[in-house]
Amino acid sequence: MSGLYIGVDGGGTFCRARLVDSDGNVLGEAVGGSGNPRIGIEAAWQNIINACLEACYQGNILPEAYSKITLGLGLAGANQPLEQEQVISQKSPFGQRYLLTDAHAACLGAFNGEDGALLILGTGSCGVVYKNERFSIVGGWGFPLSDQGSGARIGLSALEYSLAALDGISPSTPFTDSINAEFSLSAEEYVLYQNRVPLPKEYGAFAVQVFQFAQQKDPIALKIIQQQVEWVSLYLDALITKGAQKIVLVGGVSEAILAYLPERFSTYFCQPEGDAMAGAILMAKAQIGRKAI
Repeated sequence: MSGLYIGVDGGGTFCRARLVDSDGNVLGEAVGGSGNPRIGIEAAWQNIINACLEACYQGNILPEAYSKITLGLGLAGANQPLEQEQVISQKSPFGQRYLLTDAHAACLGAFNGEDGALLILGTGSCGVVYKNERFSIVGGWGFPLSDQGSGARIGLSALEYSLAALDGISPSTPFTDSINAEFSLSAEEYVLYQNRVPLPKEYGAFAVQVFQFAQQKDPIALKIIQQQVEWVSLYLDALITKGAQKIVLVGGVSEAILAYLPERFSTYFCQPEGDAMAGAILMAKAQIGRKAI
């Protein structure tokens, strides 16, 4: 069997894999755990392979045909040589594979391989412009130094302000009271949480409450969102400076934060034609990205 491709969208919280034939017919699609190599390459790679194997199972692809399947890998955290080397050095039952970040793949999918720009606001964040077959990247260097506007950064701010409220440094609000209740009104519980080095997605879980309380006009929740809106605006301006004329917003945070963004960006926003898995399939078919066998 020939002409089979799997596109992988490896995000910080989970990865998705889609199997298609040469005509683009979807044969299988599966979801696994985080595909970000920064969580630990062994765990991330196993999640990716498991999702690919499940997609193959759905498509009734026998193991002897795996070596003929080309993979396109769009992975969060794969924008540095170290992580790239880790990914391409992993063993795989499949054939050739092409590696870029999830932002690259999402941008290719959003505009079906044509020029455009994209800003991911999910567990992490990253902007990308694709113009004249060249990529330009904005941010995406990893939590906590980068990834502004992301769920992880919003969640980190939620804990920061709540701990400050517990100490009497900043005002208490229903939002900070809610978070502090989860930590048993104990600063020591925060320290224990921090000391075990939680994953970005664990911080990101607190972002949901930020938006919930913001809808109730909680001042601290609104302050956190406004601070991140300022960062998102800087990201968008950077994309526009790099030549973006149309911008797609993707990721769970993008839907929640859209209503808070300045009106001046609205003329740039458009809906995606396809998702990151579609972009990763384009990578596999057109042999775009870092190649590994």
